[in-house]
Amino acid sequence: MSREDVVLQRPEDVRFLVEVFHTPSACAGAATAYLLRRIAYRAGAYAPGIQEQIFHELNTSREGGTIERVQHWFTARVSSLHELGYRLQCRRVATPTSAILDWVRAGRGYRGAMLPTTYNKLHAPNAAGSTIAGEHLPHAVGITIDRLDAKADEDLVMIDPWPGFVGDAKDRGKVPAALESAHKDKNFHALVYYWTGWS
Repeated sequence: MSREDVVLQRPEDVRFLVEVFHTPSACAGAATAYLLRRIAYRAGAYAPGIQEQIFHELNTSREGGTIERVQHWFTARVSSLHELGYRLQCRRVATPTSAILDWVRAGRGYRGAMLPTTYNKLHAPNAAGSTIAGEHLPHAVGITIDRLDAKADEDLVMIDPWPGFVGDAKDRGKVPAALESAHKDKNFHALVYYWTGWS
């Protein structure tokens, strides 16, 4: 066997499943933690270890309860992430949902977005948490590139840290048509994440 016979494996060639932390009070942070791990894995830099404690901070309402708290957390931790080899960046935007989806898709896994949403517009009326008025539940979802089926092509996937318990509630799924309306209620605000040095 020669070197020419060896096929190098890329991160996207391996099926790596990042767990979604379920929380009704820190959806923005849990979605962000998922996205940052997923982007770092795609870039070949994800190594579970001490940085998991940093990412776990986002699963608390103190650090991950709102888009503002997540943005503050990222600003405070970005230098620590860079020291660990995570060349992640974040930017807050107010952009229509379709443009964000196109931007994430074009990134081929090196980009992601966390979108605050109205819970009731994405979930069934009897889902867990729907008794709270939709605008008061701090709900958010993540958008990334992944495979829902190991044999399928990669495509946009919505990560929902609080899908509820009713019906076929899933924490990973295709991007629903209702996402635009649920995101519009939050004035199209979002945090977008990307790996620097990739084009």
